[in-house]
Amino acid sequence: MKDILHHKQYCGRNGQAIFDEVATVRDIIAYAEETNKPICLLSIDFKEAFDKMSHTFLFKILRQYGIGDNFCSRLQKIYADATSTLNGHKSTPIKILSGVRQGCPLSMILFALYIKPLLINLDKKLNGLYIRHNSTKTTAIAYADDITMIVTQPEEINTVKEILHDYMHATGASINTN
Repeated sequence: MKDILHHKQYCGRNGQAIFDEVATVRDIIAYAEETNKPICLLSIDFKEAFDKMSHTFLFKILRQYGIGDNFCSRLQKIYADATSTLNGHKSTPIKILSGVRQGCPLSMILFALYIKPLLINLDKKLNGLYIRHNSTKTTAIAYADDITMIVTQPEEINTVKEILHDYMHATGASINTN
């Protein structure tokens, strides 16, 4: 996963935890204070993040990342016939067409891969920060579905809105605007 996940996605990487993500945010704030560089940190929360993952989009990007057909086919079989009932009562099963299973160890990794296109797009279109000498540009930090974006210019707010709009349109995801 180290070679596939976005370099600022802290979930699913050996030797990295949510504490590393928090430390990176802290380093960005310290850098901005030290250099008097104005920044805005935007934290987004996906509404029902794991429930709304489009299977079509998920399997398309897994193949683009080079995940083998054998693995993808087996994963598709797991989700192909998934059903649910209303509040645990006996009812006609409802076919599940999106989402990954809560509590499944694989779900967090799948979501991390699912948002990689969003993180790449942010890298391409935002200025970001270089907080250490010879470091890579940081435009966003993610831990599963928690994403913190670094905006360095007021006009980048509109860029972020456009990027999120395009991502939500492509994936069916939605953002908690509250």
